[in-house]
Amino acid sequence: MHKRWYRLLPLMMITFIIAFMDRTNISFAIPTMGTELALSASVLGFASGALFLGYGVSQVFGGRFADKGYGRVLITWLLVLWGITELLQAFVTTATQLVVIRFFLGVLEGGIFPTFLLFVRNWFGAEERARANGVWQLCYPLAAILSGPAAGYILTFGSWHDLFIIEGIVPIAWAAVWYWGAADSPAVAKWLTPEDRRELVHHLALQAPSPNDTSKGKATLGAQMRRLPVIFFSIVVVLWNIGFLGFSIWLPSVLAQGRSLSPASVGWLSAAPFVVAIVVMQCMTFISDKTQNRRTLAACAITICGLSLVIGGLTFETNSLLVNVALMIVAGSLLYASQPVLWSIPADMLPGSVAGAVMGAMNGISSIGSFLGPYIVGVARSATGSFSAGLWVMGLCLLVAAAFASQIRVSQYRRPPLTAGIETRT
Repeated sequence: MHKRWYRLLPLMMITFIIAFMDRTNISFAIPTMGTELALSASVLGFASGALFLGYGVSQVFGGRFADKGYGRVLITWLLVLWGITELLQAFVTTATQLVVIRFFLGVLEGGIFPTFLLFVRNWFGAEERARANGVWQLCYPLAAILSGPAAGYILTFGSWHDLFIIEGIVPIAWAAVWYWGAADSPAVAKWLTPEDRRELVHHLALQAPSPNDTSKGKATLGAQMRRLPVIFFSIVVVLWNIGFLGFSIWLPSVLAQGRSLSPASVGWLSAAPFVVAIVVMQCMTFISDKTQNRRTLAACAITICGLSLVIGGLTFETNSLLVNVALMIVAGSLLYASQPVLWSIPADMLPGSVAGAVMGAMNGISSIGSFLGPYIVGVARSATGSFSAGLWVMGLCLLVAAAFASQIRVSQYRRPPLTAGIETRT
């Protein structure tokens, strides 16, 4: 039964592409928006990061809602509401207004990530989850590839106001498509045939942990958040997000620093790391599912990414454009490719009844890093007149994240072979 791969996952991917573009389009508006509204780099960095303070607020709520089986309805409403908020962003005139709008945009986008992680847990077995995460999380490199040229051309022929208006209409229109095509679990998916539904539900039930398995701790949010693997994972994603969001928000400005490049050229150069990430991501998720050694694979990728950013921070100003782009390709591709592997770990270490809420809590905690990443780079830029300091700070954070990731211990439940008739790959 292949529909879960080519119907559900693409819907999730496109939904998150829309969300990602709406949260990062400010990075392309910054040069003209900052000048027009007389906003400093540190203020713009704070406003960019404010989204993730709101993002963290709604994580547990979104995860709990999904745990109850209402993820499809939740995402539908969030699409409409954040589209309206994005439209309002086109009409801000002060720093305060921008910060408030960005905060509420984050609140409305916050329920998506834990809901989608729970969708993968509900629809895919352990031998498939990294690849399933790798499919829908193609949204990150694809959104980066699309957002650069799209924003560049919109800004070439229009203003930053037009950028927010155009990208605010899209999620409102997409809400109807999402509601029509998504389903919280195989048991309620009307687009599955009765035979496929029975087969898939049976297959997933065989792979479920034993009810008597106590290795994952007590099935409450508080008890889970006190477990050492959950604490380590939370530290990892905070530090990882410092690098991820700092990289995503400021990459166009970093590449344009000290060079006479058109907006369209900056957009295309910004897309290069994410083109490579598409290939690297699929290779890493395949290896992850085959070996089930997710923590080591994620730690290695994050280490190489961190080293690339540290080297870039120390040499960026003296390097040629080609060398700097190459460093950003290595860093960006491995940063993005490590995410689906990293976020496949919680499904193996959490009880099913609270998985959505705990993943939401961990992702909510990670929003601290999402806020700090853009802000740290913005402050470094204001203080030093260069983005180099921000690059090596992000790199050091990723190296520490890799060290913690390598120490996450998960008690693996040995699952039976896949039942006949259920595919493991697209």
